[in-house]
Amino acid sequence: MNFNFDKQEFPKFPGIKKALGPGIIWLALAQGSGELIWWPYFIAKYGTALLPLLIPSALIQLPLTYHIGKYSMLTGESIWRGFFRLSKKLTLVLWILMNLSFFWFGSFVVAGGTALSELIPLGLSKKVESTIFGYILIILMFIMLIKAKKTYQIVEKFMWFVAVGTSTGLLISCLHPQVIKNLKDFIIGFFKLKISVVEPKDYEELITAITFMGLGGFWSLFYSYWIKEKGFGMSQKIIGFEYGAIPSKDSAEIKKWNKALFLDSSVGIFGNIITTLMTCFLAFSILHPQGLLPEGYKIAVVQSEFFRGWFGDIGVKIFLFSSALFLIDTWISTADSVAKTNVDFIKMLIPVKDTQKLYKILLVAITIITLITLPIAPPGELIVISAMIGFVGMVIFSFLILFIHVKMRKLLPKSAQIKSPGIVIFSLTGISYLGLFILYILEKILTKF
Repeated sequence: MNFNFDKQEFPKFPGIKKALGPGIIWLALAQGSGELIWWPYFIAKYGTALLPLLIPSALIQLPLTYHIGKYSMLTGESIWRGFFRLSKKLTLVLWILMNLSFFWFGSFVVAGGTALSELIPLGLSKKVESTIFGYILIILMFIMLIKAKKTYQIVEKFMWFVAVGTSTGLLISCLHPQVIKNLKDFIIGFFKLKISVVEPKDYEELITAITFMGLGGFWSLFYSYWIKEKGFGMSQKIIGFEYGAIPSKDSAEIKKWNKALFLDSSVGIFGNIITTLMTCFLAFSILHPQGLLPEGYKIAVVQSEFFRGWFGDIGVKIFLFSSALFLIDTWISTADSVAKTNVDFIKMLIPVKDTQKLYKILLVAITIITLITLPIAPPGELIVISAMIGFVGMVIFSFLILFIHVKMRKLLPKSAQIKSPGIVIFSLTGISYLGLFILYILEKILTKF
């Protein structure tokens, strides 16, 4: 273990307005999976039977997200460098799992392509049309990233647009009289859990939905890079892919940054809860009575019914376009973060002078891989494959992050240390993910007999 840090004075806090941003990226990225795919699917199919699980599934991520960000805020380095300090071998295992899990993340773009294929029909099968539009969207996002001088700024602005636009559209749809009349029954559903109604074939997807409510798996670790690039805390002094430093002494600035970090991570978590509740409310009011399910190559298409009530066919087209953005934002933020994680990891092993060049090479490789894997299977199936690989990694790194913070308690000023209640709460998060993983394994074993 190597937890030797230089010590420097902690940077001054610039104010909330200048600090917030990573949580918005977190929110917009989360919108591409749980909010538009899994939870609306379960509500459309089973009504409110599983609704009581939604909010707890989101809240268990808050301690994890906050402490991922806190490590980078206090040290100015990525959480991956924290893993590397702890154990080089375990970091290598996590790195392999991360890259395997993201082989199929282009599936989210295909899901966005399902919306565009309905909006602009080409006269081909939905699978072929969705794949074609997926290719087009990936190439456009790739050009946007490869030409950007500072990719974080591009990603953040794009995510602000997606998060605000989709949330506004969902809110307008929820205010339709035909939807509002179902509010009472929807609220009552929070107090009546009925897991017994779930069909065995949906068990795997249910565990996935709970674990990846918001961000899950290796997506969670990207928050570390967004915190760094936004300039949280010590990140203002540690630029690029380097080892960091820790605060030399207690200061009021540490407390201010801590509060800002908690607020930013809460924006992601609670914003995600609100928008997921809106999609579920719409699914309960519109899709469930009609027996419409967002699945296969119509993942995004059936939700266009959300907008039909207010705006008719024009509303359907608006939703199809916005849901495409809703899903392709996953590719641009993920491709950028996967490339940066790999640059960081490679630089920990060998000297790299031109990290920008390496980033572009890796971005090209990631783009080619996603173009190859994109047409393999329906997006829902590929998303489950990616999620399950990430599941293993999430169980491992949840405990590693907790251990890193506990290990650093003796090194940090008192105001920067993880407190005993924080250790307990964070431990419960790790135990929850371990329990879900065990349930997943048992489900896999039982379905074979």
